[in-house]
Amino acid sequence: QRATGEARGLFLLEFMKESGFAASTFAPEDMRLGRDLLRALASDPGIALVSTNLYDEEEGELLLPPYTIVERAGLRIGITAASAPMEEVRRLAEEAGMRFEDPADRLPGVLQELDGKTDMIVLLARMELEDAEAIAMESAGLIDVVVMGGQKSGRGGRSYRETGGATYVVAGNRGQALGVARVAIDGREVQAVVGEELVLSRDWPENPEVLASVTEFQRNLNEMMKEHAVTNARSRQAPDGHYYLGAENCASCHVEEYRRWLETPHSDAFQTLVDVDSEALPECFQCHVTGHGDAAGYIPFLETETPLINVQCEVCHGKGTEHARDGSYGKSLLMESCATCHDPENSPDFDPEVYWLMMEH
Repeated sequence: QRATGEARGLFLLEFMKESGFAASTFAPEDMRLGRDLLRALASDPGIALVSTNLYDEEEGELLLPPYTIVERAGLRIGITAASAPMEEVRRLAEEAGMRFEDPADRLPGVLQELDGKTDMIVLLARMELEDAEAIAMESAGLIDVVVMGGQKSGRGGRSYRETGGATYVVAGNRGQALGVARVAIDGREVQAVVGEELVLSRDWPENPEVLASVTEFQRNLNEMMKEHAVTNARSRQAPDGHYYLGAENCASCHVEEYRRWLETPHSDAFQTLVDVDSEALPECFQCHVTGHGDAAGYIPFLETETPLINVQCEVCHGKGTEHARDGSYGKSLLMESCATCHDPENSPDFDPEVYWLMMEH
């Protein structure tokens, strides 16, 4: 999703600058944007992008500065970052002319340097919690706060947990939670740090200006993706000769099942995207259509005799042309197919047994 990823990255970076963010680091998915764009983003003076172990392969040097120092409430705060990504992310980085080194090789020296210049050190950690804890333990108390990125948010509440002298907070993802570290100071000396996670439920009040900005961006991005959508018709037949029939064809035999489907959220899943200007965004519509990613499946804005918007029968049961009358058709997918879209990131409250009651037929 490079097209939307680049647009989102630029928007978020601009928003972070306007909101007063002091520093950040690249997320694993940002590797898809390529070295040149990441380097250009890093040169923006409005926000410090830091990393101790992301290297430019061609130049043989760090792609980003290893740290930044900001002053808040009279306190000099050093902010650094380290990542320990999975193999797939490492491969993406290498394909883009970058590489991740072991954070344990570079980070200790950076922490020692910051210790002589700051009153407090914050580590932005893109890694598993155990790895971050090991780094904190080895740093002998130099790290005051570890902000964990890419971690599943919890259920909120305060945390006094300290490992290696550091307090841990989760940055949260998809706007579902916010990690807060409250620091008690005496002059320029840190006395205590309390971590807290704020769960941003639907009851949390919206900021009208932010909401307007996000809505406008979403609308513009959606229109941009419409222009990129396929406009020339092509065969919907997959290489194996099978194709999708569509729910209305299924209804010719499975009348009651079709009527039941019409009563479920799956039957108007695509409209929920239209309502929020997201129907042209691949990362959104892939779970609101039938056959996305399949040569015979949904193609944005391509008019066909068999509309494949919404989550139709064949998403769970397989292509209708594979239908067998021995009773075996579609039995192997079913609940397994749910997890494709109802994952922890997109559907954190998903419970197969509860959700099935809404779809049972």
